[in-house]
Amino acid sequence: MADKGVVAIDWYVSSAKLKRNSPILLIFPRLTGDAISVGQICKLGSANGMRAVVVNRRGHGASFMTTAKMTSTGDTKDTRKVVEYIFNNYPYVHIVGIGVGAGCAALLSYLGEYGSSSHLKAAVNISPSYDNTEKLCEQIPKFYELFLLFDLKILLLRYWKALYKVIDLKAAILKSWTLKEFDYHVYCKLYGIETFDSFWCRNDPMRDVDDIAVPVLCINSLDDPVSVKEDIPLDLFEFYPNLLLVTVDKGGHCAFLENSKGESWAAHLAINFVDGVLEFIANSKFWHR
Repeated sequence: MADKGVVAIDWYVSSAKLKRNSPILLIFPRLTGDAISVGQICKLGSANGMRAVVVNRRGHGASFMTTAKMTSTGDTKDTRKVVEYIFNNYPYVHIVGIGVGAGCAALLSYLGEYGSSSHLKAAVNISPSYDNTEKLCEQIPKFYELFLLFDLKILLLRYWKALYKVIDLKAAILKSWTLKEFDYHVYCKLYGIETFDSFWCRNDPMRDVDDIAVPVLCINSLDDPVSVKEDIPLDLFEFYPNLLLVTVDKGGHCAFLENSKGESWAAHLAINFVDGVLEFIANSKFWHR
């Protein structure tokens, strides 16, 4: 990155034969996820002739941390550089994106902030949260919140040498027992933001939704304990023809399991959707690059 920071991208390797112009599938994992956590999506994408790439935020995916900065989910600068890097190496290849959980915030923020210049042709968000404010933090089940905090604190300990001069590690690790407290002690300090409300205003994934210029499918379960059904902006999907929504009664958060092996039918739906958009683009005589 421009500030000498490092962002890791993991390229999925399979035995499937891919062409130079095979579409590229960018995958944004959940809050503490990595390439392994989205392995099924990578495998399905590869089986459908796509080159799967997992985008890790700074410090995630067992990458190096060379600067005193971690990336919040709504910060699009690193995502922009990653997309430009891939686009410059594959200039004639269509790029699509899939976000999972908190990874949807990164994807939606990027699509909205850069609009028609985003380089992506389509996107899918699995269990996105539309109201990333204090309300979201309060409704997360406590056990799930503690599970996320444990992984996030392990991340801080791993990179303490790079971070201890800019954040209070003792407060972040010993005094943060909610995601709100963690965001305040870590991300607000790293970004020089005084209040939690100001932080989420800058990281709201829906802040530029009006400018999203590509087909976007969102998949939500009505029993999701994190992205609760009351926060789904149904009027938004009714107003914008390029924003599509699928809801089901049961599926949990980022789960949608269809068998005992832990396979997700939402992953199949996501791949089928982006594949269908790419097929439409390829067959449309009105399409211009």
